[in-house]
Formats: sequence, C-alpha cells, structure tokens
Amino acid sequence: MKPNEMQTIYQYGYWAFEKVWDCVMQLTDKQFAEELDYSRGSIRNQVIHIMSTTQRWIIRTNGGTMPPRLSSDDFPTRASVKTKWDELRTDALDYLSTLDESDLGTKIAWQLPDRNMSAENTRWEILLHAANHATDHRSQILAMLNQHFGVETPEQDLLFYLLETKQHD
Repeated sequence: MKPNEMQTIYQYGYWAFEKVWDCVMQLTDKQFAEELDYSRGSIRNQVIHIMSTTQRWIIRTNGGTMPPRLSSDDFPTRASVKTKWDELRTDALDYLSTLDESDLGTKIAWQLPDRNMSAENTRWEILLHAANHATDHRSQILAMLNQHFGVETPEQDLLFYLLETKQHD
C-alpha cells in the first residue's frame, strides 16, 4: 500500500465521522450516554471505543508506550468526547504523514493479552484493520442514532468523499 492511499483511507474515515458528529450533536448529553442494548451500550461508549482502539493500534505500529484504554467515565459530555476525538485525529493524521512505502511494509509484532493473541502483520495491514474497525462502529452508531433517536443520518460513502475533496483522476 502506498502512503497517500493509507492517508486517504484515514482522511475519509474522519470526514465521514464529521457527518456523524453533526448527528450526535442533535442529541442531549443524556441521550449520548444512554445505555442501549446494542454493541458497546451507549453512543458515547461506541465513540470512545473507536478512539481508544484506533489510538492503541497506531501506537502498536509506531513502537510507543501503550496507554490504558480510554474510559467513558472520563468523558461525561459530547463536547469532552469531541475534544479528545479531535486531538486523536490530529495525532493519527500527523503520524500517517510520516510514513513511506517501506514503513508501511514493515512487519510489526503485536499482542492482545486479554484475548491470548499474538501475531505479526505489516504496518499497513494493522492500520487498515484499525480504519476498518472504525468504519464498522461508525455504521453501528448511525443505526443507533436513527433507530433509537430518530436522527436522520447522512450518506458517507467513500466515492462521495473523493468527489467532494476532488481526490480522483
């Protein structure tokens, strides 16, 4: 995978999630944190899960010290979550901008001790996994917003992003 392709995948994901934030901001903080009988519980928990797992996978790929998982208790409001989201988005995009094709092809050993898993993958495979994982949870959030709160959700397809940002040939 080429560096610009990986950057495009993440830029698209963050672009699409900005559309989700527009929907989330239609909720109250109470609705945002309301426990729902689906996946991670509340929409807040879903967003924090995306932030935490993306951050931790990126740190695995750059050899940094693994931080503890983010806790929903530390983010009581939509605004507090959005502030952390924006910080982590900047960190991720800054990191991706430093990678070249050789970096993306480098093998990275990783472990998930709580699942008794360890393996080795290329950096691009791990980063693509994290982006795909976020896409999965983004679609869950959109379903929760629509089904539980009646929020009209936006289209957020990759081709629309490419057209909007003119990143096509």
